[in-house]
Amino acid sequence: MGKERFLEGEVTFLSEIDSSDAALFMRVMDDEEVRVLARSRRDVMNEANTAKMLENLQRHEEGFVVHRRDDGLAIGYALILDKDEYNREASLAISIAGSENRGKGFGRDAMKLLLKHAFIDLNLESVYLSAYEYNRRALRLYEALGFKRVGRRRHSRIIGDRIYDEIILDMIAAEYFSLYGDAEMEKYKL
Repeated sequence: MGKERFLEGEVTFLSEIDSSDAALFMRVMDDEEVRVLARSRRDVMNEANTAKMLENLQRHEEGFVVHRRDDGLAIGYALILDKDEYNREASLAISIAGSENRGKGFGRDAMKLLLKHAFIDLNLESVYLSAYEYNRRALRLYEALGFKRVGRRRHSRIIGDRIYDEIILDMIAAEYFSLYGDAEMEKYKL
């Protein structure tokens, strides 16, 4: 039996994470390309620290498994982190494992579902995320989705003898609703 579909997009669906997702999280976080493109930590994920991370996500954050819609295969995760209920803001993160799953629209679709959840279900006013300057594919995706560059953390990632900046992007509710809101609200006849 497959996981319960929390949100469903065109090519992906999101299910809520639980402790049975530890192997997936270890696979995604130990994916060599994910480590270079998205993670600043270089430690290998093991059962103990993965279980602790999943427990923390379930208790304090919003975490989802990204599945391919056609076959239900779990291919990554999408997270809403650091929620600030007073200022109605949060950070977002997404990772898709396996080169066979990248460049196929899965990340775009999953991020659109995450944005929908953030702005419609959680009623957030702003969300933010970041990518290292060399992760041009992610930066193009985020900007194509409507995120705006708002800053940079200089010298935040060292790989060998090279030093890179982290680009920070955000989106506010008015921008989301301008881009996607009409279509979403039409579904509910609002």
